Amino acid sequence: MQRDADPTPNELQRALLEYQPTDLEELLIAWTKEHWNMAARAMVYNKPEGDKMVSGVSGVRSDEGQLVMQVAARVAVSERELMCRAVAAVLPAWLESTYGLTPGGQKKDKKKDK
Repeated sequence: MQRDADPTPNELQRALLEYQPTDLEELLIAWTKEHWNMAARAMVYNKPEGDKMVSGVSGVRSDEGQLVMQVAARVAVSERELMCRAVAAVLPAWLESTYGLTPGGQKKDKKKDK
């Protein structure tokens, strides 16, 4: 069976349906994939924060529902912390390579005092 039209997406379809991540996004994704174990470990340490986060939620009818919400909160907190660490690890080098910006107090070309 043949198609009625060319299956190649036009400009509008590409703009709406395709997504090309930026180099910064690719670096962040690669860093988080490499360091996923930080988030897994953080889920254990974030138990008190996850429990506190959902403690005031009303309408939970079972202990299982409460547990599901606590685990989801722990996952969210762990993901937040992993992304914060990823940004802190990747962004300075990306800013320097993309825009030539360096962290405060550091200069690329240190001039000698004469």
